[in-house]
Amino acid sequence: MFCSSALENFAAHDFGKWSGLPASCSLAEVTQHFRLVNDGYGFARLGKSKREFRMLVAKNYDQPVRVWSDGPQALLLDVAYPSFSTSVADLLKDLGEPQAKFDCEWSTIRIAKGEWVYSDRGLALFLSPESSKVLHLAVFPSTTLQGYGENFQLHLGERRFPSARPR
Repeated sequence: MFCSSALENFAAHDFGKWSGLPASCSLAEVTQHFRLVNDGYGFARLGKSKREFRMLVAKNYDQPVRVWSDGPQALLLDVAYPSFSTSVADLLKDLGEPQAKFDCEWSTIRIAKGEWVYSDRGLALFLSPESSKVLHLAVFPSTTLQGYGENFQLHLGERRFPSARPR
């Protein structure tokens, strides 16, 4: 699959037959297809490494899409609260059983078996506790479960610090 075809499927919210973000996708191709929010960028942990990311505006997504990169190569796209071309129940049926279900953190809560990983399809879904809503979506090149953990696993937990008490 070509990068442009994968990006069109991403934009169309069509993941039932998703087969991975092509490893040949460049950051330049992604930013030609989706507009950057601004010139800013950040760094955070992706898998076991610190990686650069930028924020994009993608048609039909209510939230900004984050594109992760390693130099000129686009590694992963992720977005919070995605919608789909079908219902979540139908999507999960189309995808079948994931290769793994990991415990995950979403904001400040821990969700048992909430991270559904289809590493051979380059797709990870972070599901609500009752598995009826997708809280977060990530797409990446097809890989092994070990490759997913090392290179593409998102860390979505937040740590809240107590507010300072007035004196």
